[in-house]
Amino acid sequence: MLPEQRKRRLLELLTENGGADVAYLARLLDVSPATIRRDLHLLETQGHIKRTHGGAVLPHISTAFEPLHSEKAGRQLEQKRAIARVAARSVSDGEVIVLDSGSTTLALARELKGKRDITVITSDLKIALELCDTPGFGVIILGGSVRPSIYSVIGHAVEESLANLNANSSFIGADAVSLEAGLTNATLEEVPVKRLMRDCGQRAVLLADHTKFGKRSLAKVGDLDDFDEIITDAGLEPQVARIYTDAGIKLTRANGE
Repeated sequence: MLPEQRKRRLLELLTENGGADVAYLARLLDVSPATIRRDLHLLETQGHIKRTHGGAVLPHISTAFEPLHSEKAGRQLEQKRAIARVAARSVSDGEVIVLDSGSTTLALARELKGKRDITVITSDLKIALELCDTPGFGVIILGGSVRPSIYSVIGHAVEESLANLNANSSFIGADAVSLEAGLTNATLEEVPVKRLMRDCGQRAVLLADHTKFGKRSLAKVGDLDDFDEIITDAGLEPQVARIYTDAGIKLTRANGE
């Protein structure tokens, strides 16, 4: 690939994903990280992108920005439903599960409604409302401070409750996923909650649509090998998926059926 073709492809990737890190771009384009850094530097001087620690974003994107729940709910709808269908198949009647806050875990809550005798532990008010009147479901809503327009609950009371709870499976949402940075989150206050939710389950599953990969956000939640499985959608390119599976990560791509 010629240098100009490579820079055009870099811009395409950043436009599609909002941002990406150097290692991800280098693997995807089969060039050295130094080459990617030089290309990104040139693109930044031309005003096309903004460099970040370890990568780049479009000028109007912040790595610490978290969209409102209503905005997230309208993005990648079919992909989130596909991920949710695959995740729901792994839940058996009679289990206790943890659902992290977010639009993908809300999609999973809806997919679970055909199950029986399920107990759901969650920090998400939308998920609690979705399931609280569903026959055969028990809902434990964690108490704490509610984040306006995000509808998740955070704080010491949440963390204290989670430290004393156990579940069969924990399903955790993602702001950004990177082989180097692991799972990172846009909101620092949510990090201890996510970690404790992950640790509640005998099995921890990360739910992340393809737009979350190759990115990093403000605060690290943990490494990817802290999770037993990552479920994503078919939009994640096969060569990108191989980067993760070659590193020993169990990754499932939902095909949307």
